[in-house]
Amino acid sequence: MTRHSPLGRLLVVILAAVGPCHAHAAPVDQLRYRRPIAVDASGGEELVAVGLDAEVAAATETGFPDLRVIDGAGQEVSRIVRRASVVKMRSVRRSFPVHQTRLKPLPGGGLEIELTIDPEKHPVSIDGFRIETPLRNFEQAVQVQRLDEAGGWKSVGDEALLFDYSQYMDTRQLDVPLPKEPRLPAGGTWRITVDEPTIEQQSTLSEVVRTLEGTAETSRKEKTIVARQPFRIDSIQAWHTDEAAEVKAADGIEMPVAAFRVEEEPEEKRTRVRVTSGREPITALRLSVADRNFGRPVRVEAPQTATRNREAGSRPPPILGAARVHRIDLRGISSEALAITIPESRYPDYEIVIDNADSPPLDITGVTAVGPAYEVVFLARPGMAYRLAYGVGSAEDRSFATPQYDTVAIDAALGAGKVPLEGALGAAEEVAVVPVERPWLARLFGDPWLIGGTILVLAVLLGFSLFTAAKRLDGTP
Repeated sequence: MTRHSPLGRLLVVILAAVGPCHAHAAPVDQLRYRRPIAVDASGGEELVAVGLDAEVAAATETGFPDLRVIDGAGQEVSRIVRRASVVKMRSVRRSFPVHQTRLKPLPGGGLEIELTIDPEKHPVSIDGFRIETPLRNFEQAVQVQRLDEAGGWKSVGDEALLFDYSQYMDTRQLDVPLPKEPRLPAGGTWRITVDEPTIEQQSTLSEVVRTLEGTAETSRKEKTIVARQPFRIDSIQAWHTDEAAEVKAADGIEMPVAAFRVEEEPEEKRTRVRVTSGREPITALRLSVADRNFGRPVRVEAPQTATRNREAGSRPPPILGAARVHRIDLRGISSEALAITIPESRYPDYEIVIDNADSPPLDITGVTAVGPAYEVVFLARPGMAYRLAYGVGSAEDRSFATPQYDTVAIDAALGAGKVPLEGALGAAEEVAVVPVERPWLARLFGDPWLIGGTILVLAVLLGFSLFTAAKRLDGTP
């Protein structure tokens, strides 16, 4: 039979009490703030993105593990947190060639081109035609008509002018735009009338007629040779414009800091700028300086606790980033770099240290933080109210793990290029936090002073036991 000493049993009890203190996901009832989300999801289940502002950043932990989206019943909704996106709409031209055109020369020298567009193949209303020609240096008037339901031709827009001014400048216009309003149906039969489809080009040669009497010239006549050629058309294309969404990450956003204070250290020949932020994600700090023509080495140090001293021999603070800020403005030479890049951080305080050497200190007038914006993305159902819950209510345990949701539908929609609806956050409301119930033994041994005292007592008992066992061994024959 194996015998267990009382000391071993006590160690097992302590480890069992303090062992299960690992990170866990924060329940909703432990989050301090609630903010309503305004979103219009009337058509069906929609992808919604809500930007996280400075108020949310100030109350949450790094990585946003204490952020939830809850519905009207208080149930958690699957969500992801990502870099916020900026959606810019841009016009994209899409064209297709027109086939089976019918030409009809007119008695006055004009030309009619009739064409039909199949609405089944091209179900989008067109915005214009493009007439491709290899000619240079010309002007040509063009009129577009469309066959209406009554069988008559109706003019669409005003007369357009096609031109090429290559002899003067590289300027060329081959498009015949159609009016945007009223929007015409897709397809249809069209007629393009080219007014007098010939162009006149002045030749570089002239015809000279001279009259001579003997060897003397009595008269001279000069005649410019003008070459006339038809307006050659290689092809006709119809085109329309689509609005395409261009999604980019919202990086490099400038945000004001909460406060900054400039302190001069003459003995060390440096300037220390203490910066207080709202715990927003920051990737750079930019100085505002009133001086001109300077260059100084600068570094950003991590925040220091109030108990840390700066005496000789103390451990130096970690450096988040270093750079050389400068501004040159002299005789047409202009250059400026006033930002110090750092890894993405969410500290409440930063310190910018400027090494002045023997130069006078700079006149620091302001500090601006630069960083990315974040947003929470989730699926919203029509008729359902949603709120954002965030902020750890108790400071006793902030080691919360990020919740693991089933986000396959959200990832698939974002991967397909779907642009989420933009939701807006309402005013924050602080709610009562339900305290975390921990076993009495875990709370007892969770006290660091009690743990330290217990370890000290156990060390003394262990030393005494070893001493007693050694004496017994010495007395054994």
